[in-house]
Amino acid sequence: MKRSRGPSRRAWLSLGIGVAAAAAVGGTVYASADGPVPDRERVRTDLAPLRRRFGEAGRLGGAHWLAYDRDAKDREYLPSPDPRYRVVGVARLPAGTAARTVADPAHAFGPAAPRGVPDVLAEFLPAHARWMASASYDALLMGPGPVEGLTKGRFFLDAATDTLYFDTVNPH
Repeated sequence: MKRSRGPSRRAWLSLGIGVAAAAAVGGTVYASADGPVPDRERVRTDLAPLRRRFGEAGRLGGAHWLAYDRDAKDREYLPSPDPRYRVVGVARLPAGTAARTVADPAHAFGPAAPRGVPDVLAEFLPAHARWMASASYDALLMGPGPVEGLTKGRFFLDAATDTLYFDTVNPH
């Protein structure tokens, strides 16, 4: 009786099919139209994903934003095993929306400035903005996360220009 010296052809074939299937599923999820883009420099202007995620802010318009896996450096073909998607950008609100929101005592807004604004988005921020932020407003727009601690975000409003700046991780 011959003794086998390693995995059989059937085992290798099963392994190959499994790896190919995992890569196909991972690649499909990563490359979905609404999903993050691997290029940290490609500014997006589509509104539907933002309106779906941050609808409580009001009717967003004139958006310029980025979405990417902040841990994936030089990964062009595989998603990272534990992605943390950063969605960051600026959008306009209907006239008067930001002023009404900032004046709402339920949110207790205070002066705050965005930090770490990506260079490709800086040109879209108002030059002399007086940013206001509120932890309760952040919680309202982020909503409950699927797993506590994996989603977070900060939102800044400028009442004079009705501008919303957002910087989030894993918004849903």
